Amino acid sequence: MKNNKIKFQSIEPVIDIERPSSSTKNVPSWYRKMPGVRENIATVKKCVPFLDAFAMGYQIPLASDVFWDKEEQSFSFNSKINVASAHYMSQTEDVVLPPGFNPQPLKWNNFWHISTPKGYSTLFIHPLNRMDLPFYSFSGVVDTDRHPLVINFPFVIREDFEGKIEKGTPIIQAIPFKRDKWSAEYLDQFLSHKHDSTNINHENARPPFGWYKRNHWFRKEYR
Repeated sequence: MKNNKIKFQSIEPVIDIERPSSSTKNVPSWYRKMPGVRENIATVKKCVPFLDAFAMGYQIPLASDVFWDKEEQSFSFNSKINVASAHYMSQTEDVVLPPGFNPQPLKWNNFWHISTPKGYSTLFIHPLNRMDLPFYSFSGVVDTDRHPLVINFPFVIREDFEGKIEKGTPIIQAIPFKRDKWSAEYLDQFLSHKHDSTNINHENARPPFGWYKRNHWFRKEYR
C-alpha cells in the first residue's frame, strides 16, 4: 500500500516549536479514563467510530501558553512568538456560532507550512469530539498540494472562559484527503444485506459489543 506523506516545514527554525503529530498520540485523558461499560451499557469508549474521529490525520499544537483576559478581550503570552491575534468583527458577523461563544473572531497563528502530494487537499477542522476545549476553531479545506503560503486558523472563544490555554493543546486537526469526483445514487428501497455469520436484523436486534470492529472496521494509519 502506498505511503503518502504530509510535510510540515517550520517557518521559525531557530525557535523550538512543538511539532504537529499524529492524532492517535493526542487522544484526551478523559476518554482514556472513561470506562467501556457503565451499568451494563456500553459507553462511547466502545464506539470505534468515535475513537476513529479522535485519531484521524494530524493535530497542530499550541506553540506556547496563552492567557486570555475576558474583561480586556485580549491575549498575552510568555514566549517570543505571537501565537494568536484578532480578526475584524465584520469578517464573521453573519456566521452562526455555537451558543456560549464570544462573537469576536480570533486567529491562531500557525508556524508550519503544510504540503501534500499532488491531488491531495487537507481538511482543517476543530479537533473532533473535543467539546471540552475553551475555544472553537473554524473549518476549512485547502489544496495543500498547490497552496504556497502558511495557513492560519480562525477561531472563537467561550464567553465564560478566562485564564490559560496551555502549550501543546491541539488547536486544529488536519486530515489529508484525495480529491476524487463523486456522484450520488438514491435508492427508493432499503436493501437488506447479510453481515457475515452475525446476520444482524437491523429492526429487531442490537449488534453485540465489538461487532463493527470485528467484521467491518479498517485500520487507518497516520504516522
